[in-house]
Amino acid sequence: QGKDLWFSSKDTISKKYDHRFKDIFQEIFDAEYKEAFGKAGLEYFYTLIDDAVARVIRSRGGYIWACKNYDGDVMSDMISTAFGSLAMMTSVLVSPEGNYEYEAAHGTVTRHYYKWLKGESTSTNPVATIFAWTGALRKRGELDEIPELVEFAEGLEAACIRTIEGGKMTGDLVGLWSGDVPAQKLDSRAFLEAIRDEMEAAA
Repeated sequence: QGKDLWFSSKDTISKKYDHRFKDIFQEIFDAEYKEAFGKAGLEYFYTLIDDAVARVIRSRGGYIWACKNYDGDVMSDMISTAFGSLAMMTSVLVSPEGNYEYEAAHGTVTRHYYKWLKGESTSTNPVATIFAWTGALRKRGELDEIPELVEFAEGLEAACIRTIEGGKMTGDLVGLWSGDVPAQKLDSRAFLEAIRDEMEAAA
């Protein structure tokens, strides 16, 4: 069909099982299809399903997506990406026994990490990770009756929101911005420092 081929799974969760699928696909591609793909100017690559979702939403199509592990988690990734940025989504998982897990969307920052390893500046959005931590800290504070911990978690979340509403944000949000003040694209460290400043100003 003359289309690029993507393969995605979630080998961050089923590390050995899903990673074996990745290896099998790569072995078959290298042995049987790599040369033909090259001649046709086509690309095959593997990526985490979270990253594939972010690419899919922003793409114009024209590829074949071999998709493993397409579940509710992926659907929520797609919705959050379509409405703005995957890096703004935190999942809360609750077991029948009443155990809680707070999880940031993950898998989309791999390319940023490789840039950082090279010493390059990144503009990685940490909001989902922060809210995963604040959700867990708030729940811990509620369970252990530590109001100061609950207050800290709520204050950090509010500082994140005020920072973005004040026009200071990471690169993934700049193109979506429609606020009254101009958007400032900050790198990862500067954005965290801006949140810190907001917290200190509210103290």
